[in-house]
Amino acid sequence: MLKVKDLQLERGGKVLFSNLSFELNQGEVLQILGRNGSGKSSLAAILAGDLKAQSGEVKYSNFELNIPNEMAKHLGVLFQNTEVDFAIAVNEYIQMANPKNPTSEAIEKLKLENSSDKPITKLSAGQLQRVQIAQLLHQDPEVLILDEPFSAQDKEHTELLINLFLELKHRGKTLVLINHIDLDLKGLVDNTLNL
Repeated sequence: MLKVKDLQLERGGKVLFSNLSFELNQGEVLQILGRNGSGKSSLAAILAGDLKAQSGEVKYSNFELNIPNEMAKHLGVLFQNTEVDFAIAVNEYIQMANPKNPTSEAIEKLKLENSSDKPITKLSAGQLQRVQIAQLLHQDPEVLILDEPFSAQDKEHTELLINLFLELKHRGKTLVLINHIDLDLKGLVDNTLNL
């Protein structure tokens, strides 16, 4: 599903990681841990095709990173600090990921029923993060890269997301979870990579 071989990334003259290699199969979950500034978000951008490493390669078995239409069908990405600065309703924002299907399942799974008609600009950070995850759920990609998906969540919604990610894993989705703290992920994670 995903093969990373000998990645090296330098930022500002500092090597953040080198000789980084790992493989992920369908239905597996990889947790990437590291302190602030260790290159976790940069690695997410490399895996998403938004940033080029100095060396190494990223290969997906079902699509090419340099073909945007293929990527959109197979890869969903939640970046850490994604802002939405236009006043669109939550349900319309989620709908943009897959205009042909109703958004009700994604809204329900992320407990956004009371916010579905609100402008996205009026949401808390935790609500916005769940809306963005709901949009990925509605997109229905094979691989999800989630950079700090728990960072704005309270305990209740962290549990909700853990259970959702377990469900996605059982449906054969492949997940990369990037965190700065090691959470108790209840058997969700197959492997952990420390940067």
